[in-house]
Amino acid sequence: MDPAIKKIFVHANYEDYAQGVESLKARYLEFPRNVSIETMVRCNAKCSFCPYPESPRKGQEMKDELFYKIVEELTEIPQSHLFGITLTRINEPLLDSRLRKFSNVIAERLPSAKQQFWTNGTMLKEGIFEWMTQYSDANLNVSLNSVYEDEHIQMMGFGLKAVFRGLDYLHRLVEAGRFRLPVILCAPFINEQKAKEYGIYCRKRWPRFRPVIRPFFQWMGEINAGAKERDNSVDKNSVIHQAAAFPCGQWFDLHILANGYTTKCCIDEKGHVGEAAFDVRFRHVLDIYREGRELRELLPARSGTKECKRCLHLG
Repeated sequence: MDPAIKKIFVHANYEDYAQGVESLKARYLEFPRNVSIETMVRCNAKCSFCPYPESPRKGQEMKDELFYKIVEELTEIPQSHLFGITLTRINEPLLDSRLRKFSNVIAERLPSAKQQFWTNGTMLKEGIFEWMTQYSDANLNVSLNSVYEDEHIQMMGFGLKAVFRGLDYLHRLVEAGRFRLPVILCAPFINEQKAKEYGIYCRKRWPRFRPVIRPFFQWMGEINAGAKERDNSVDKNSVIHQAAAFPCGQWFDLHILANGYTTKCCIDEKGHVGEAAFDVRFRHVLDIYREGRELRELLPARSGTKECKRCLHLG
C-alpha cells in the first residue's frame, strides 16, 4: 500500500491488532473503553452501506428519563477511569434538538468522559453546532464519504454542495480560533487510487482537518448492510480474513440503542432486543457491561465465538 494512504488508514492494522486488544484488559475489564448512546433513530441520508434506510427501528427516540438514568449510573465509574462517549449510531445526531442539552449533562456528570461528536456534514450550519467547542477535550468527526459528486449521491443519497459549504464554514471558524476541536474527515476505503485522491483533496481544501480512511464493514443483523461494499473493496490478496483469528476490541465497549437495549458491538443493528438481561430500562447499565466479562478475560478467537465468527471488522 502507498505510504501516503497507509498514513491515513485506520482500523486496518492487522499486524498489531490482537496484541492491542490484549492490552485493553489492564484498563477496561471492569469499566468500558467507549460508550455510545443512540438518542434517536432519524437520519437525512440514505447511505447504501448503512442499515438505516431499511431499519424497523426508524423513528425511535430515547426518552429523556432513560438518558438521565444511563448517565447517572455511569457516574459510578471512577473519575480516574478515562473513556470515550458519543451520542450516535444510525442517525444524524444534530437532527436531535436535545443534543446540546445531553452533551452538557455528560460534561457535568461524567468529567472523565471524552465526548466524540459525529455528523454527515449537512448540519454544519451557523448556530447549529458551534457550541461543541466548549468541550476542549472532545473531537468532531464528519462522515465525508466521497469528494466526488456522483459517487457521494450514490453512496449517501444527496450531493456535496451543502456539505462543502458547511465544511468551508467550519474551516473558517477553526482558522479564526473560534472552533478549537480536532476535526476528522472520514471516508470508506474503495481502492488505493481514490483513497489517495481523497487525502490530497481534503488536505488542500481544508488543511486544518485530518482526513482518514476506514475499511467498509458488514453490519450484523437481518439487513447485512455494507456487505457488498466491503466485498467489492477487498482484493483477493487482502489480509482482512486474518481477523477471524483475532479477539475483538468491541468487547470493551458499551453500546445502547434508542429503545433501551444494548448491542453486541458497534456494527450490530438489532442488538439484544427482547432480551431482558440487556435492557437498560430495567437493569443497571454497568451490570450489563459486566455480562461480557468472560469474553474480555479469555479473549477467544472470533471464529470460535458464535456471535462474532463472521465479523472481520477491527473495531
